[in-house]
Amino acid sequence: MVLVIYLMVKKNIVVVLGPAGCGKTSLVASLGKWIEKNQFMKPGYVNLDPGAVFTPYVADVDIRSYVRAEEVMTRERLGPNGALIRSIEIAMGNLDDIVAKIASLKNPYILVDTPGQMELFLFRDFGVEFVEKMKKYDYVMGIVIFDPTLASRPQDILSLKLLATIAQLRLGIDTIPVVNKGDLGREKLEIMQKLLTSPEQLADEVKRVEGLLGEISEKMIQILEEYRFATRIPIVSSLTWEGLEKLYDMIHEIFCTCGDLT
Repeated sequence: MVLVIYLMVKKNIVVVLGPAGCGKTSLVASLGKWIEKNQFMKPGYVNLDPGAVFTPYVADVDIRSYVRAEEVMTRERLGPNGALIRSIEIAMGNLDDIVAKIASLKNPYILVDTPGQMELFLFRDFGVEFVEKMKKYDYVMGIVIFDPTLASRPQDILSLKLLATIAQLRLGIDTIPVVNKGDLGREKLEIMQKLLTSPEQLADEVKRVEGLLGEISEKMIQILEEYRFATRIPIVSSLTWEGLEKLYDMIHEIFCTCGDLT
């Protein structure tokens, strides 16, 4: 009977992804506070990073209840990277219980904070299995964070677009790319946003790249344009809350339409 009640509760599950240092945890916390303040709904928080020392939100479901990377380092005499990989392997054995706890949450929005090292979630079975299991309860989508500090060249912009596409293909979910750290400098961020949303401008920039790298980049732009995902890429800031309303509108839209934001 309890299970039936849980299944009746609509859950919008948002998985936040991105490279180390891009601001995943801060964005999860700020977006959650924005939703609570402006939409009068308290979101649920899920921490899936076994290496996290501190989170600026109170996790309703926390992977650290099952495994902590620091303890694995000491117990199994592993370095930081080995301990994180081993921690995810241990968490995999508890995945059904983790998913069941998330499924029991009654919050309409569930914000999932993934490991700092993106590959632990994206390129290992844990992330794929987690998403597939959560799909049984309701719609799952992703936010892929673009860090402007990693985008000083046109081929860097292309690499970020490829990363978002890989996340979409690997996890089988719709994704919203966002440019984070909107408080760092508006001019650079707006240029980055234009290059991300305009394949023509990006192609013009890539043409200046010499040799085989430039040729490969041009062909990749053509492929991405043919199979492009959402072209509305908001600039957001976890610090100032800039762009969070636009991001929420996109999240709401994608849940309502289950897709196309082009």
